[in-house]
Amino acid sequence: MLRLLLFALGALTFAGCSLNSPASSVYTILPNSAASLDTSAPLHAGTIKLAPTRTLPSLGSKALRYLRPHGESGEYLYSRWSDAPALLIERNFVASLQNRKLYAAILPPGSAAGATHLLESDLNAFEHRFREEGGSEGYIDMTYRLIDPKTKQTLSSKRFQIVAAAASGDARGGVDALSRATRELSRQSTEWLAHYLQEKP
Repeated sequence: MLRLLLFALGALTFAGCSLNSPASSVYTILPNSAASLDTSAPLHAGTIKLAPTRTLPSLGSKALRYLRPHGESGEYLYSRWSDAPALLIERNFVASLQNRKLYAAILPPGSAAGATHLLESDLNAFEHRFREEGGSEGYIDMTYRLIDPKTKQTLSSKRFQIVAAAASGDARGGVDALSRATRELSRQSTEWLAHYLQEKP
């Protein structure tokens, strides 16, 4: 009887804690939509395949991460992304490539088809970063490498470090800043690829 009473009290306590816990917020980053339908021919008649992004283990989850001065890092308890950061970036980047019509086709990482170019990427940071002097920002550190699949040679590479100021020092401020940083990363990396294709088709 005593064991049953203790179990019932424990269940009620757990239920009370669950009811008092705030609901988690889930965020995503929507790509910029094309201003108008572009019916012109693509800049490059070939195709590009995206390799799976290599990233740090801490960035492999859907957690919304922050970094405070002196190296203190953590995750917002009741806020998370709809997908891992690498997938959010990839979705925005693919939309940007499609809007600019750089290639005749963009192949996903799992595609068995061959491609003219292979794009590798390393994601080293995707976080709400607090500055020692005050304020905070969304920060992304991404490196892209354009590879010739036949020769395995690197045709071009570029590291992008994108910073977008956050309006507030909470999870929502971090989400807004990282959303803007992600779209800016897509814009800059698309321009980098376009410049390469224009110079060396």
